[in-house]
Amino acid sequence: MSSIMDNERLCRVGPGTPGGELFRSVWLPALRSNQLAEPGCAPVRLRLLGEDLLAFRDRSGRIGIIQANCAHRRAPLFFGRVEEQGIRCAYHGWLYDSTGQCLEMQNEPNKNVCAKVRITAYKTIEKADIIWIYMGDGDPPVVPQFAWMALPSTRRNATVWLQESNWVQGAEGEIDSSHVSILHSSGDSLATTSIHRHYSAIDRAPKLFTKETPIGFLSIARRNADGKFYWRVTQWMAPMFTSVPSAAFPIGGRAYVPIDDENSYTWDFNYDLTRDFSDEFLEFVNRGLAFPPETTYRPYRLNSGTIIDAHIPVRRADNDYLIDREMQRSATMSGIHGLNDQDRAMQEGMGRIVNRQLEFPVAADRAIIIARRRILDIIASPDKLASFRQAVRDGRAYGARPLDVVSEIGDVTAFVDHFRDDLFAY
Repeated sequence: MSSIMDNERLCRVGPGTPGGELFRSVWLPALRSNQLAEPGCAPVRLRLLGEDLLAFRDRSGRIGIIQANCAHRRAPLFFGRVEEQGIRCAYHGWLYDSTGQCLEMQNEPNKNVCAKVRITAYKTIEKADIIWIYMGDGDPPVVPQFAWMALPSTRRNATVWLQESNWVQGAEGEIDSSHVSILHSSGDSLATTSIHRHYSAIDRAPKLFTKETPIGFLSIARRNADGKFYWRVTQWMAPMFTSVPSAAFPIGGRAYVPIDDENSYTWDFNYDLTRDFSDEFLEFVNRGLAFPPETTYRPYRLNSGTIIDAHIPVRRADNDYLIDREMQRSATMSGIHGLNDQDRAMQEGMGRIVNRQLEFPVAADRAIIIARRRILDIIASPDKLASFRQAVRDGRAYGARPLDVVSEIGDVTAFVDHFRDDLFAY
């Protein structure tokens, strides 16, 4: 269990908090490029680390992510007009460029006044069909060098949707190996046997190990496999990136980006290093059986009152995730359609910020406890945070890869040593 103080440090991400400083140390995925599909298109409302923001692509193609409200009288810039040089507030005609600088005030002819006005704006970069944001001070690090960043679009995809819980609850699910064999099970086998080998359904109490890496750790599960060992290794990289193995389909990975203390954007990244995505995989994705869930893209009012433009899951708490009790009785553990829908039902159902003092951790939660400790250690002092920032400075530490393999090796140290080149690209 975690203390109240530790829980607060893990979950609070607003300006000035230790957690907020951690997230402001790295580039974060902010939105998909197709949300700002062309110059001059409609802007997008978003909220990140407790700040209400607006993203736009001006008519010259420049991307800006700025504070959501005009400096003048706090009118929402979302209703403004996107122009050649930026976005103009519809209320009194103040024009802002992508750096937040006010360029023109239609109700104030004194240009010296205009020059003094600059609203909050953050650095952005567009890579791999994602618009990334850096919300920290000073020069940003290199964008994370994930294995999929340089692949052609036919071999990678990125999706994002809303999760109504603290970021920690989602991220912990990625390294919770034992739930895979239970929550996602279907009769005697997994509901998604194309992702997990059948050994996951047969051995529901895997032997768990962790091995530290420069910015996180390996979450390792070993299961018995017909006289050999089935190893699944997930890479966990601070603050909230994971890379998750798959037996047959492309490799996956997730990032849980805090909207605020009580809501998150869930990002999913799939990639294949050797070939284009198969029709089978694309059909699987479109059915919402794994990641992403089925969603609709629309305006949505958060519990904070902020309206964001986001992909909202079809199966949600307010419709009980469309649980099918008959299917639950006869076929599956959960009775809920897709893997992420199943995960969100559990994680959102804990409450927006779970009371971790009421938990009863067991050996199967080893990786989760380690993840909490690693985050708390990184934000324990300015020096620790500075060390983390140095470790991610060139982006290469994020080049780690997951692993799914059956091997005769049973010792974890020997296993990691043997497969080191498969796990670490840096």
